[in-house]
Amino acid sequence: MPATPGRWWAARRGLDIGPDAILAWGVTSGADIFCWYTADPDPDRWPVLVCGRHTRDGFTLYACGMAEFLRRVLLDEFEEYPLSIDVRGGEPTFVHWLEQQRRWKAGLDPHTGEPDPFADMLPR
Repeated sequence: MPATPGRWWAARRGLDIGPDAILAWGVTSGADIFCWYTADPDPDRWPVLVCGRHTRDGFTLYACGMAEFLRRVLLDEFEEYPLSIDVRGGEPTFVHWLEQQRRWKAGLDPHTGEPDPFADMLPR
């Protein structure tokens, strides 16, 4: 498939998706970018597109929405793992940013709530 302006990167990977149909919504510490493919006028039907930094395929489209994609990642339900970093094996948790801030100010680890041994080294 010949590359057209604005589509060169997708064409290299065999996808015919231009940047005008992509909306990024997340990123991993491994530099993977989570996007929606927005070609459908109904946002409830937008599949997930992963731009993988260190994955086998640079761009992979998943026929599911964001919540289902994240559920399947966390429960290791993909045949081929879709991320550059491995988050399997842990116990996923969610901590609201206000709670993280409260913990940090109290000298606790913002994610676990446990005492932070480095708390006295950081300005509060």
